Formats: sequence, C-alpha cells, structure tokens
Amino acid sequence: MPPAAAPSFLRQLFAGAIAGDLLFPYPPPLDRRHPDEAATVRRLAEALNGMVAAGVIDSRRFDEAEQVDEAAIAAFAEAGLLGIGIPREYGGLGLSASGYARVFGAVAAVDPSLAVLVGVHCGLGGKALVLFGSEMLKQRYLPALARGETLAAYALTEPETGSDAQHIVTRAERDPEGRGWLLTGRKHWIGNGHRAGVLVTFAQTPVERQGKTVSRPTAFVIRPDFPGFRVAGTIRKLGIRGSTQAELVFDRMLVPDDHVLGEVGKGFRVAVHALNAGRLSLAAGCAAAGKRLLGEFTRYAEARVQFGAPLATFEVTQRKMATMAAETYAADAMVGVLAAGLDDPQVDVSLEAACAKVFASEMAWRAADEMVQLAGGRGYVQPWPYERYLRDARIQRIFEGANEVLRLFVGLNGVQGPAAELQELAQALRRPFTHLGTVTSYAAERVAQALGRRPSLGVPLHEALARHGARFERDAAALAAAAEQVVLAHRREVVHRQLVVERLADLAIELYARAATLARTQRLIEERGVAACGHEVALTELFCTQSARRFRAVHRELRRPSGAALDRLRVAVAAQVRERAGYAPSDALLDVPLPAAPAWGLSRQAQERALGLPSTE
Repeated sequence: MPPAAAPSFLRQLFAGAIAGDLLFPYPPPLDRRHPDEAATVRRLAEALNGMVAAGVIDSRRFDEAEQVDEAAIAAFAEAGLLGIGIPREYGGLGLSASGYARVFGAVAAVDPSLAVLVGVHCGLGGKALVLFGSEMLKQRYLPALARGETLAAYALTEPETGSDAQHIVTRAERDPEGRGWLLTGRKHWIGNGHRAGVLVTFAQTPVERQGKTVSRPTAFVIRPDFPGFRVAGTIRKLGIRGSTQAELVFDRMLVPDDHVLGEVGKGFRVAVHALNAGRLSLAAGCAAAGKRLLGEFTRYAEARVQFGAPLATFEVTQRKMATMAAETYAADAMVGVLAAGLDDPQVDVSLEAACAKVFASEMAWRAADEMVQLAGGRGYVQPWPYERYLRDARIQRIFEGANEVLRLFVGLNGVQGPAAELQELAQALRRPFTHLGTVTSYAAERVAQALGRRPSLGVPLHEALARHGARFERDAAALAAAAEQVVLAHRREVVHRQLVVERLADLAIELYARAATLARTQRLIEERGVAACGHEVALTELFCTQSARRFRAVHRELRRPSGAALDRLRVAVAAQVRERAGYAPSDALLDVPLPAAPAWGLSRQAQERALGLPSTE
C-alpha cells in the first residue's frame, strides 16, 4: 500500500505539474521485467485456449444455463487460474499486478462470466485477505482458495446503500457471551455468494472516537457454516449470466474475533484497497474485449457484402473501425502503465485506476454496440453471439463503482490539491511579509502563465509525436487553471456542483489516456524505430486528435458562462420533470391513455417481494 504522500500523476496534474517520470519511460513488456512470470502467463493462456478447444469453456452454454458449470471451475483450479493473486508461500502463483492483469484480460476475452468469477475470487475476496488478513487467516484460507477447493466472495453491496461502504446498514454487535460479533443484515448481488466457502463482508461496529461511541464499518471473514448465515436466492440478469449473483442474509450470524479483517472500525480502508486492484482488472478485461471485438468487427465487415461491396469498403464502416482501434490502443496503454503503478508500493494510483476503469468500460460498451449495429439483424438475435457481447459489456460501467460516482471521485479528489494551495495562499496574504515566499511563489507562477509558460512533460518526444506532446502540455495547464477556477468560484459548495466536477474528471480522463498512449508509442519508437511503428503512430495520431477535440468541447463548457447557463437550464428542466413525475407535454399526434407501469419500490420489503424472497422483517 502506498504511503500517505505517495506521488500521483493525476493529483499533480490537477495542481499544474506534470510528473512525467511516473509514465516515461513506459514500462517494458512483462517478459523483459519478469521472464519467469511471463512464462507462467503464457502457460495459463495456453490452458485457457485448450479449455475452449475442448468445449470446457462454452460461453453460449454458460449464458443459457445461467451458471458456470463445475467442470469449468475444476479446470480453472487445476490450471492454477484460481491462485493467480495469492502469494506463493500460501500455494498461489503470486503474480504481480501486471501479470494478474494480463491473465485476467485473457480470461475476459474468452468469457466475461468467467472473468467475474475469477475477479471476485482472486481480485476482491482473495485480495482483501492477502492485504489485510492476519497470519492465522491467511494460513487457514488462502491455500484452499489457491487450490480452488472453494471459492471466495466479497459481500459489500446492500439493497439500501449499494456499494457505499461508509453507510452500509448491516450491523455488528458484541455477543453477550463474549464469543465474537453478531452480524445482522442483508447483502445482495454477491458474485460467487451461493457457492463460496470464504467470504469477506462488512458491517457497522461501535467504536470510540474522541470520547464518543460512533458506528464505523469493519471487515470480517465469514463462512457459510457460521450460525445465522443463509443464501436467500440468486438473481437473473441482463448479461454475464454465467456468473451467479446471490442474496445473502445474516441473522445474528456469529463471527469469532479472530475473523475480523484488519482493524475494528477501519473496514472502509479494506474496501478501497481491494477495489483499486479490481478497477485495474476490469480495465484490463475491457481492453482485451476491445481487441476481440475489433477482430470480429473486421472479419464481419470484410465478409458481409451489401450494395455489391464488402461493408469494410464503406467509409462509415472504416470510421468506426479506426475509432475502435485507436480507443482500444489507448485503453491498453492505460492498463500497462496502471499495472506498473500498482506493482510499485510507493506510487498512488487510486485516481488513475478510476480513470482507466471509466475509459475502458465505456470504450468496450461502444465497441460492442458498434458490433451489433454492423451485424444488423444478426446482431440482435441468437445464435449469433453479438447480442450477448452487448449484454455482457453493459455491466462494466457499473462494476467496481458506477462511472458517474468514479467521475465525482476523480474530480473532487483532484481539486483537493489546488484548494489546499489556495487556502495556504489566503492565510499567507493575511501576513504577506511573514509568508513572503508563499506569496512570491504564487505571483511568479501567475506571471509565468501570463507569459505563456506551461508545465512540461520533461522528456523529449519523437517528432512524430511532438505536436501531440505540446498539445498535452497546453491542455494540462488548462486543467490546472480550470481546477483552480472551480475552487475559487464554488469553494465548499463544489461538492454539490456535480456537473462541474464531472467535467473536470472528463478532462483528467482524456489527459491520462493521452499521456499513457504517448508514453507507450514513444517507447515503441525508441525500441523499433519509427519506420516499424507506422500503425502505432497512426493510432496515436488519431486518438490524440479526437481526444483533444473532446477536451476542448468540455473545457469550453467549463470556462464559459454559457456552460453555467446550460447547467442552470438542465436543473430547471429536471425540477419541472420531477414536479410532473415524468413527461408532461401533450402527445404530438393524439393523447391516449396507456396502462400504468407495474408497481415497484426500493424499500427492503418491496425488493424482497419482487425477488420472491421471504421477508426479513
């Protein structure tokens, strides 16, 4: 885990500095950094390919049965795929973040439901045990998880609060007989929850803070044989149907004291660190999905003839093909640099992980949608797999933190640095001669900006990339200035200006994707020569050009009064829609009555009725 003041590329970017050394030089391939690990990754990929060839992995079968069968899980266990994130001393393969991401990407490209199973087992439940488990818990559970004797699960999400770990309602109280903790609550949508033998879960516990008793989340390791544990049922889903999600009920479930994960009252820390690794995995899976979708898109476009010519010869198809290729290249570049960052315990990549997850998941969704559109009627029906690709891709924008929430996370965390700097300046201005250094430094920085000075990457780029490097530097300065302007304009109210914060996050995501892409292509040019990198240079050119255009559009809304006016109009229209409970204008042709939509509710009792579950009340 990184120290509190660990360097972060994006945090420094918001503050007006470019930490080029965190991305340049781009990390070398795994076979150069860790040849033995690279050989293990290749072996696992070969095992996956063999399972597909033998019919052990059959995505259509998993989708129709709405579960991954036991034969596939057993094959994964035998190959070692269920121990990729567990250290060697506990019987696992102990892969680095980079190795793990590459294997996970291969699994996701083969079958997204299997990727969810592995991600929950290794990247969430298993990862939390590795990071925060006591030696007793590790010795007791990790070897069995590595061998695949049982699966791990991660039970955080609740009907009332979603994945908001700070505000979960499941509660833990001390057992009157002193045997441990009694947990009461419900968890839902828990991957592997119905078949897992080891689960990490969270509950509010009473703790002392500044002389007062308050509730804070605590992480626990639980098993299905604990008294009071019950699987209430499983749910049906739009996509990733082979991955089964369960509803869990804790009815004064007794958890021994030695099964607390980490420290009492500090479960939020457990949740955050497990999710960082999960966001890398998800981004890696989406990048791999983008590669596979582009391959299928290309094959279909070459084979399908319309109006006397293959679809691939039409410019509209070529535009889509080129955009998919460029965005997949950028997502892959982000995964490579993010994985290297997670391998370095001295670097903070929490914002970068959120950016990569948002970018890659939205890229994969667009790619799947374009595949369906290209295939036309065949894209919408079975037995063609394209409709399944679309269904499976949709969850990625929700998993590991909904993209809207992650944008707010990036934007609000990003402005903390500028806000602290401006607060320090405000204090210095009260006594300017005592704090002359602070005042002078700030003034000098503003003079430099007025004269056109901007932050620098600090590394020379090949002439094929130099123009985009200069554009990146200008846009980095624009982000920092915009962040400062937002802090000055809104101060503490910035947390309520979500549309503004969202725009800041979109700027940051574009810049991180661009920087990773430039760094990767620069490294390839240095290694192979520019003549051998014509395709990669073209992909970089296309992506950076399109990214810069998106950046300018968002930045224009952020800086100009018209953007604020548009936000006020949106809020006003939304208020009118809320007041009218939906669409209010008369129909353009004829108003006719329609039956009311089926009743539903978000209360626990309503959800239990909808799912056909027995009430816990």
